[in-house]
Amino acid sequence: MRILISPYAARLPSGNRNPKNFPYWAELVKMLNANGHHVIQIGVKGEARIDGVAEFLQDIPLKDLVNVINGIDVWCSVDSFLPHFCATNHLKSGVVIWSQASPKIWGYPHNTNLLKDEKFLREFQYAPWWDAEYNEDAFVEPQVVMDALHGRLFNNAPAKS
Repeated sequence: MRILISPYAARLPSGNRNPKNFPYWAELVKMLNANGHHVIQIGVKGEARIDGVAEFLQDIPLKDLVNVINGIDVWCSVDSFLPHFCATNHLKSGVVIWSQASPKIWGYPHNTNLLKDEKFLREFQYAPWWDAEYNEDAFVEPQVVMDALHGRLFNNAPAKS
């Protein structure tokens, strides 16, 4: 199966690590590869390639991104550009990994929204992210993401928040 990942949210002007960035991509990609999946990563120039991805597409034009999305089986992303792009362009739904932002505010119900625990949500959801602290504990484990992806691939699982 072809799985698209969008592992990074925007770089913060403060230079801080974006608290939306899932810390377990390398482990998840390793699991996906072990299950025979073809992993494609999208991103912008300057972002790190996750070890084990089969293809790394940087700065891809939006019209080409639509074609990439149409050619995959499922996508997985942090709270970033990709979920919004897919929703506004009526493209396939996917799996979104959340940390401190609320999928009830920022997410889409047709996606599988993975939030570890509401106790990690920022108090002020509409405040800028520039000075938010990174908290690795706010993320679900890689196996939870793997299960959600397989649910979408093999069971046509309904979205959940």
